[in-house]
Amino acid sequence: MKRGATFDSSFWVHVVYLDLVDFLLSDFGLVCTRAVEKELGCDNPTSLQLKSLLAERRIKQAATKSEKIRLYGDGERAAINLALERKLLLLDDWRPFEAAQAAGVAVVNSLAYLVGLYERKRITAERVLNALARITRHGTLRPEWIQSAVRIVSEIRRRG
Repeated sequence: MKRGATFDSSFWVHVVYLDLVDFLLSDFGLVCTRAVEKELGCDNPTSLQLKSLLAERRIKQAATKSEKIRLYGDGERAAINLALERKLLLLDDWRPFEAAQAAGVAVVNSLAYLVGLYERKRITAERVLNALARITRHGTLRPEWIQSAVRIVSEIRRRG
């Protein structure tokens, strides 16, 4: 049985941008909050892909029953609270990452997921390095996270 996971809009944008959605769907039973869906908007590639997967029921929708965490934007807050409530893995890329960890939620960012795919030999070194270069040019993730990912990929290659 797949591990359940929920995500915030920044994580979704990055995995769509890096073409990792199929891997994500094969690894997790994904649950999306309406707040995240709303944050992504209506007519862009990331929201259209999410809407399609929701319509196909490959990603489920859910709402939280309570708000233990009241920080951040609607989507981030909803994703953290859903992860807390249902003991889901949280897929997140921004400041709420630390708040979620402090609240006891297991969190994975898109770069850790990407590097994990490489470490498990599900993608090639060329693909992971190209993805890291692409996300660097995109400028939406912390540079220190990208540098750390490059170091880890280098270590995996050295060991391999």
